[in-house]
Amino acid sequence: MRVRLPLLSILPALVLVLIASGACQQPATPSNPAPAQSAQSVAKEAPAQALKCDAGPAATVPPLTPFPRTLTDALGNRLAIPSPPQRIISQTLGTDEILFAICPPSRIVGVSTLARDETYSNVLDQARASKAEPSTGAEQVLRLKPDLIFVSSYSRADIVEVLRASHAPIFRFANYDRIDDMKANIRIVGRAIGEDDAADRLIADMDRRLAALKARIPPGAKPPRVMSYSGDGYTAGAQTLFDDVIKAAGGVNVVAEHLCGFGKVSAEQLLQWDPEVIVTGFRPGQEQAVRDALLRNPVVAQTRAGKTGRIVMIPARIFEAASQHVVDGAEILSAALWPSSGS
Repeated sequence: MRVRLPLLSILPALVLVLIASGACQQPATPSNPAPAQSAQSVAKEAPAQALKCDAGPAATVPPLTPFPRTLTDALGNRLAIPSPPQRIISQTLGTDEILFAICPPSRIVGVSTLARDETYSNVLDQARASKAEPSTGAEQVLRLKPDLIFVSSYSRADIVEVLRASHAPIFRFANYDRIDDMKANIRIVGRAIGEDDAADRLIADMDRRLAALKARIPPGAKPPRVMSYSGDGYTAGAQTLFDDVIKAAGGVNVVAEHLCGFGKVSAEQLLQWDPEVIVTGFRPGQEQAVRDALLRNPVVAQTRAGKTGRIVMIPARIFEAASQHVVDGAEILSAALWPSSGS
């Protein structure tokens, strides 16, 4: 939930990390400035009542048909898949996480380098236990003789072009701005690999958990005003995955009233927007240090969140997730927003 909140301040910097690694995530994390996880874009300020953001086209899930199947990716490229692939390579962390949830590990021969990174991966144990190789360069990918390769809009263009020139079976993802995009991506992966029932079960589990979050919101309760914020000032506005996470948890994204996409905010804006709750991400072992640094920030200290200590800490691997694990972040935030509503 690729602030990275995966997602915020993450987005700017994380995007660089993801591009370099061929992963799919969202912008820079608060604890680690910059990207998400996502070439998202950039703050356009406007009055709350007039703010309109370009949502862009939603991912298209192909109909359920027998193999052979033909899928159309985010660039409009058609890929014919004659039978369920047995040598699958994922070049994005999002598809790493989806594959390990719905696909037998024996069919996964390559994963992104981030799959084994404890900071960002939600499939660390599965990736380490698997025989799948971390794949980066085009030569390494081709050496594995894949019959399906998942890439993203953040994957290195030079590698993707070499793979295309080699007539490798590539499918590209580009939709990471909504929870519904995560569901669509899961269903598309299921269609591509022939694990449709497993994909449906994973989405049903997401829906069940999201419905439980909605049910825990007290009737008539005023939604808390929430803001993602990193130490270097990055945040996530409207039309971002983290905006959806806040809504799912029962809050209002104060930044969405002013910005589209991801951007860096000034001290004056932070004071003016005055969030009741600030959400940020942290790397392993840095939770208390990141929290303390925010509370020592003289501007943060003047906000309602700073005065009451309502700083919600989310691990970077969840904060910047671009897969089913985005729901984990919504659950953490919901528990912080509605502590008296039970689990």
